[in-house]
Amino acid sequence: MLNGAEPVIWAGESTKHAVALTFDDGPSPLFTPKILALLKQYQAHATFFVLGRKVEKYPGLVQAELRAGHEVGNHSFSHPYLTESSQFTREKELERTDMALDLLGCPKKGRLIRPPFSAFDDRLTAYIAHKQQHLALWSIDSGDWQGLGSEAIVKNVLTRVKNGSIVIFHDSDEKDQADRTPTVEALEVILPALKAEGYELVTVSELVASDPEGVPGKLPV
Repeated sequence: MLNGAEPVIWAGESTKHAVALTFDDGPSPLFTPKILALLKQYQAHATFFVLGRKVEKYPGLVQAELRAGHEVGNHSFSHPYLTESSQFTREKELERTDMALDLLGCPKKGRLIRPPFSAFDDRLTAYIAHKQQHLALWSIDSGDWQGLGSEAIVKNVLTRVKNGSIVIFHDSDEKDQADRTPTVEALEVILPALKAEGYELVTVSELVASDPEGVPGKLPV
């Protein structure tokens, strides 16, 4: 926690020619491997915010993310609105997912949390601060959750990207029903375009690692 401020990451420093791509709601046995293959092809690292129930169902996919050098964060167990949940429920949602990640050897120190629907309140930030963790939000919404086509997703990202951007994508959804083919197709354009612009494609923790006092997190102004 930095000077008593909310422990919320929104973006990295504007002086750093780097971008963090993030993926919510996975892992997905259909789409996550395709995304991992593209990230490998373009020597990119990313952060995957996973659902605990899917971690338990597809542990091998989480291990594949970790082996490839990607960061894995906590996106709750079953994707509820934590702002509408009791304190007991929200802690159970986050701690059960943490336990599942612990069992797979996912690094505990500095593990990031992205609340479902990016919804948070003072109770949640106080709880996260008490755990000495950070909430990781985003500065660019790819819009893939809206069911957009690949061209629209590409436009949403490439017309707005800048130094320190954190971009949110999804490799699944909370109901395991979404077709993320447009996300995969968009990444086939976005990844080489970002590389051509000289951006380093890093995890969220890598993006913010050089922030003041060595504390992960770019706090909102």
